[in-house]
Parts: sequence; C-alpha cells; structure tokens
Amino acid sequence: MIRILKITILSACCLLLAACSLVDFPEDCTYYGDAEIKPDWTAMDGGKAKPLLTDIYLLSPQQNYSYRIASDTLLKDVPAVSYKALAFNSHDLAGISYSGMDCPNTAIAELETYEKNGRIYTIQAPAFYTANTDLRVIPFETAVCEPVLRPAVRRVYIDFMVTGSTDMEVSAIGGQLSGIAYRYGFKQLDELESAAWLAFTSIRNMEKENLFSSALNVFGVNPGKQAAGSIDNLLEVVLQTTGGGTFSETVSLTDVFNGFTARSIRIIIEVRLSAVGIEVSVTDWITGQESNVEL
Repeated sequence: MIRILKITILSACCLLLAACSLVDFPEDCTYYGDAEIKPDWTAMDGGKAKPLLTDIYLLSPQQNYSYRIASDTLLKDVPAVSYKALAFNSHDLAGISYSGMDCPNTAIAELETYEKNGRIYTIQAPAFYTANTDLRVIPFETAVCEPVLRPAVRRVYIDFMVTGSTDMEVSAIGGQLSGIAYRYGFKQLDELESAAWLAFTSIRNMEKENLFSSALNVFGVNPGKQAAGSIDNLLEVVLQTTGGGTFSETVSLTDVFNGFTARSIRIIIEVRLSAVGIEVSVTDWITGQESNVEL
C-alpha cells in the first residue's frame, strides 16, 4: 500500500513537470532562457576610446533587471518574456543623474543645474551614448541583443571673428547661450522639454589672432522642442580687452537653431569693434551629421 502511494505521488510530479515543458507553454508556469548582450560601439565618434563599462537595463511589465558589463555577456536563466533593453554609459560620467529607470517611457537622464542671478544654468554634456531596443527571451533558448549605442550629445561650434579698426586689443571672448536642453529621454533618444543657460569661454586661434572659437556639448538647443511656447536662443557675448575693458552685446540665434536636429552646427559670429563698444551679428552657419562640421 505504501509503495503504491509513492508511485502515485511520483507520477503526479512527473506529469506536473511535463506540463511545464509542453510546446504550448501554459501561462501558469515561469520559463527561462538565456540572453547574450553584445553592445555595439561602432557608432562612436572616431578616435575616442570605448567606455570601460556599459549599463544594461532589461525592462518588462513582469520584472526589471539591471547590469553593468565590460564586454559581451551571456545572462543565464532570464525569465522568458519581452523586454525593452536600454543601454548607456554612466561609468565615470560627472554631473548627470538618472530617474524613472523602471519604465522605458519615463527613463530620463538629467544634467546638473544651478541658479545664478535669477537664471537656471546647466553644464556641458559629457560623452554620453544611448540605445533603446527590443529583446524577446525565448524559453530554453539563447536570445541575442546587440544595442547600437549612438551619441546623445549635439555639438555647437561658435567662431567669433573680430573686425574693426581701433586701438583696443582683445584678450578674451566668452558668453552665455539660452534655451539649452538639460533633460534627455530614453524613449525618444532625444532632448526633452527643458531650457537653461550655458556659460562658455573661447580659445584664440594660433594662426588667426582675430579668431576665437568655442565648442558646446549639449543634449539639444532646438527652440521648437521647448515646452508649449518656443524658447528664444539668446547669445550674450562678452569681450575683454588687454586694457581691462569689458564689452557685452546680445544677438538672437533663434532662427539659426529653429529645426536644428543634426549632430552638429557651426556658427560664424562677427564681433565688430568700435570706439564706443562692439556690434555682434551672425554671418553664416552650417549643420551636419558628423561630430565636427566646417564652413
């Protein structure tokens, strides 16, 4: 009698295990598979070293998982469901924080901001790369995920050409630009509605003494993507002379940045010196999909 009972229990267990291995995959069973994560860094800017670590977020309505990997990695025994796979590099990046990372629709990267003289300022964006792709883990099989990480940062190059004939000698040119996006969405893989000022300096060209150049790294600066109403992009130029004088002038770049979605833009600004101050005007600009663009 005891032997019959043992056989009956064992038979029931075998039937249960067999039920969870059926091709139909009953919904009341949890299945597992493997996922091979292979970050693709071929879209990086030329000449730059690949980040040491890649953050991987696997997000699903059932369960979320996060990893930080140094190379292609095989994840064993992952629940077999469909995921949104977010990939990015956060290791060694300063001045950037993350929120809403439990859902692909709310995942955001945000640059540091601060207030000064009643204005909100942000910082230059670091070398940040992102990807958002789909991953479906199949029961008892190995799924391959190859997220292509692309630059999240746009570059704004501003060349200041100093003209005019006076006794003043320019020692430095700097400025501030408004309408800079400091939030980035992983769903859109693009800038989000946000606007701050960004202060910057310039470097004098070694071959052309009247040329000063600046490079700004930003998530975005498109006035059409800012909030319900368009945000003006104002450039405040500050010029300093060797004699200790300081001159400032403001010019609007709203028309220049309107519709700007390319990877880079170069703007030529003429700074004309006169006996009473400076005059600032936009002479030309060009956009491009490369990290650097020349006129």
